Amino acid sequence: MLKYTLGATGIGLIALIMGEVTVPQQATAASLYSITDLGSLNPTATGFDAFSAAYGINNAGQVVGNSIVPSTDVFRSDAFRTAPNSAINPADDLGTLGGNSSTGYAINDFGQVVGESKKSVYGRDYAFLWSDATGMQNLGTLGGESSVASAINNLGQVVGSAETKQGKFHAFFYSGSGVLQDLTTLGGSSSARDINDSGQIVGYYTQTQSGQYHSFLYSSSGGLQDLGTLGGEEGVASAINNLGQVVGRADTGATFEPDDPKQCPCNVSHAFLYSGSGTLQDLGTLGGQNSDATDINDFGQVVGNAGYIKGSNVTVPFFYSDGKMSNLNDLIPANSSWFLGSADGINNSGQIVGTGTIQDPERNYPVHAFLLTPVLEPNSVPEPSIILGSLTASAFGIFLGKKSKQQGKAKGII
Repeated sequence: MLKYTLGATGIGLIALIMGEVTVPQQATAASLYSITDLGSLNPTATGFDAFSAAYGINNAGQVVGNSIVPSTDVFRSDAFRTAPNSAINPADDLGTLGGNSSTGYAINDFGQVVGESKKSVYGRDYAFLWSDATGMQNLGTLGGESSVASAINNLGQVVGSAETKQGKFHAFFYSGSGVLQDLTTLGGSSSARDINDSGQIVGYYTQTQSGQYHSFLYSSSGGLQDLGTLGGEEGVASAINNLGQVVGRADTGATFEPDDPKQCPCNVSHAFLYSGSGTLQDLGTLGGQNSDATDINDFGQVVGNAGYIKGSNVTVPFFYSDGKMSNLNDLIPANSSWFLGSADGINNSGQIVGTGTIQDPERNYPVHAFLLTPVLEPNSVPEPSIILGSLTASAFGIFLGKKSKQQGKAKGII
C-alpha cells in the first residue's frame, strides 16, 4: 500500500495510475497467523537489552519501529526499517539526528520513513523524514523545541505535531519540501495522527473552552469535521484508510471501578469505526472495560488493543473484521511461546505488526517486535484482478496504498 502522511492536511489528490495495475483482493479472515520474530538491533542480548517494537508496515511487508542497540557509554535505541518480510539486521539501523535515540512510526510504499529523533544525548525530539536518497532529515518545529512525525503517504506528505513559540503543540502538515505548515484552524492544541492518499487527515484537538480533546477529520476542501464521541467527553482518531474510514477511541459516557484505584482515569473508552455515516460505530471490547483501534487497512480490517479482564485496564491486541473482534493471542500457534502485547499496524495483505514477549526464561523473556502473516486455506484468496488502462485509484475505492499508523507518543496533550 502507498504510505500516507499521518495527520497531515490533505492537500494532494491521488495521481492517475497509467497502464496495467494489479489491484489487491481481500483475504478472508484468517483463523491462524504465522508469527515472525523480528529480533532486534542487539541480536546477542537477552531480556530488556534485546528490546524492539514495531509500529508500522507497508504493503511490501517492510516494518519500522525502534530497537535498543549495543552501546558502551550511554543508553541508545534507534529506528529501524526491515527488508520485506524479514527480521531486523544491523543494516536496518536508520541512525539518529545526532542524539542517542530515534523511532520510526510510519512507512510508505516507497520505503520513506517518518518518526522522531534526538539531536543530542537525552535532548529533545525532532520530527524526521528518512529516505534511501537523503538519509535522515530534520523537519524542524513550528518555532518551539520539539516535534514528532506520525505518518507519511505515498505522495511523500507528512503529518504530526510540533511545538510553537508559545509552547503549545499544533498539528502540522509537510508537503515534502519547505517548512512545516501549522494547522492552526484546528483550534487549541492538536495532533495529526494519520493521512491517506487523498490528503484526508485525522487526529485530535483540544476544544478551547472545555479543554477536552475530540477526534477530527480534516481536508483542504471540507475543512474540519469534529467526529464526536460514543456518548462521553473525549475521543482520539488514530488512523484513516483510502476509503475515508476512520478508527480510534472515544469515551462512552460510562465509568468503572478498577481493582487498583491508581489505574484511573476510570472513564470507559471504546474503539470506534467511522464510515462517513455521521455517527461512530462502537467496536466493543474483549470482555474488559476499554479498547483502542490503532490502524485500519483498505479492506476495513482493524487492529488495536482491548481489555479482556473486567475491572482492569490490562489490554491485549485484537483483530476486527466483519463485525467480530478476536484476541490475536488466540490466532497464533499455541506452541509459539509468544504473548502478544500490542498491535499497531496492518497492511492490505492482512499482515499485522506489534510488540510482544517471548516466554523463554533462558533468554530472560525478551520483548520483541513481531510480524503476523495470515495462514489461509487453499483457494481462500481470489486471484488478483488485472485492470487495464488508465484509472484513478479513488474510482475503485483503493489507492494502492494506505498509511502506516503512527503508534508513537502523542505530543503535548496525551
